[in-house]
Amino acid sequence: MKKILILSITAGNGHNACAQVMKNKLDKLGGCEVKIVDLLKEFSTPLKVWTSDTGYSLCVSRVLPIYNAFFNKYLKAKNYNRYKSPAQFSVLTTLNGLMQEILTYKPDVIFCTHFYCAIALTDLKLTYNLPCKTVTTCLDYLVSPFWESCIGVDYFNVSVDDLTPEILSEGFRPEQLIKFGIPVDGRTLEVKDKAATKKSLGLDEDVFTLTVMFGGGFWSGGLKIFKQAVKALKDKKAQLIMINGKCKKSFNKIKKMKFAENIKVVNVGFTDDVPLYLSASDAVVTKCGGLSTTEIINKRLPLIVTEKLPAQEQYNLKYLKSKGVAFSFKNAKELKAHVLRLMNDAEYLKQTVENAEPLRKPALDDLANFILSQPYADYTELDGQDIDTTKTKKAAKAAINAAHKKERANRNKKSR
Repeated sequence: MKKILILSITAGNGHNACAQVMKNKLDKLGGCEVKIVDLLKEFSTPLKVWTSDTGYSLCVSRVLPIYNAFFNKYLKAKNYNRYKSPAQFSVLTTLNGLMQEILTYKPDVIFCTHFYCAIALTDLKLTYNLPCKTVTTCLDYLVSPFWESCIGVDYFNVSVDDLTPEILSEGFRPEQLIKFGIPVDGRTLEVKDKAATKKSLGLDEDVFTLTVMFGGGFWSGGLKIFKQAVKALKDKKAQLIMINGKCKKSFNKIKKMKFAENIKVVNVGFTDDVPLYLSASDAVVTKCGGLSTTEIINKRLPLIVTEKLPAQEQYNLKYLKSKGVAFSFKNAKELKAHVLRLMNDAEYLKQTVENAEPLRKPALDDLANFILSQPYADYTELDGQDIDTTKTKKAAKAAINAAHKKERANRNKKSR
């Protein structure tokens, strides 16, 4: 039976969600054993775990302009410094434990949902001849900082083909690129009867339905935007679905609200059935994370996106606006304008729905089948080396330094 090791980290919920849907899909396909490991929680320090999750959340909720400034700074980093990026120092502490995990579990394929994991594998492949295939995936509609440090993986799954030239310019080879798209819950590709789905949720079948979806985590503005949406529709017969995610505070506050007779509200807490609610929707007000927007696009729904976003989501928004599937708002007035136009202009809504079609991909199925198609790994040679994993970090640092010197030397030759 083929063994698949999935590496993720907790930095918000997206990377872990991707890991889980991939595990679920692989389990369903069968013929394999799948294990998920949180790279930092398992093999790093409590400080780095805190920094990647709570620290990130605090940055984008409290000091967003500073976070975005650093993001954009590193977006312009030179790829010949790939082996000395800040992300490299973040993953060094994981290498002893990760190498021990590989030697013990002996995976045939390692799948990564975050660049930290792919960097760690790149470092280990500089140090040892790993027999397993390594696959990583992009979860945004841009090439984020530090992907240039992941060039040691065997395969890099690209979100959209438009990114190919930029990815190649970072040092990846064409044969490393696979182009399946962002892997999300396969249920988002199912075509359900909208009227019947609305009815199953206690909604009127022929009434415009707007979903507001922000979840919990760092983004605390969902309740405010929900209220703005209610106000925008105060003179219209309409329906709202509020998906609060893990934000119990907003769920409880909405539960106590009274609404006019012309507005029907479905108030949802945390749910694993987002595709069902999307199937009942006509448009979605949301942030612009790569996974959630892909789910919405798969359901062929217009996105109405707040402009208060961390930098990676700003780039996602820019790309999706260029494809005619997303609209942005800075304030309640602009939100109202987008909602009412989609509600009142059937042709405009239809065109936006049609624009989503070319972006829909069965990414989860294709990527899972690709992973299962990889050969079995032979660990005979590696086992024969009697590797002391307590010294892996030290050995990797030497290999990284050597690779950095080689990269800089090649750069100097080209500049002459």
